[in-house]
Amino acid sequence: MITEAGEKPKKRVHSESESRLQATCFAWFWNTFPEYRGLMFHVPSEGNRNSVIDGGRRKAMGIVAGVSDLIFMLPRHGYHGLCIEMKTETGKQSDKQKEWERKVTEQGYDYQIARSLSEFKTCVTNYIIED
Repeated sequence: MITEAGEKPKKRVHSESESRLQATCFAWFWNTFPEYRGLMFHVPSEGNRNSVIDGGRRKAMGIVAGVSDLIFMLPRHGYHGLCIEMKTETGKQSDKQKEWERKVTEQGYDYQIARSLSEFKTCVTNYIIED
């Protein structure tokens, strides 16, 4: 496909960058806090978004649009757990992600957005440290 300017449209690199950031952050967590391994996890919501069959199967299996990238099932500071949405520096939450954030925070979960390894480290470390 060629745009009106005669150029090929740019591929969406956004999610790939978020995936790399998430992998880096998760590796840091895994190596830094081995005592909490298994309590932080990713809920796979990716898939072939062009396939009606795959989409139907994912919905039937319980996929919920907007769920955060990482969930940390450790109660701290009055929260039931921590939900972390990974975003690039310019990434924005979708309406579904904002709605899910609202729902989980109303139920007593902390919700944070991390845009870098540094932000992720601060978010997780501050969450884990007990007062």
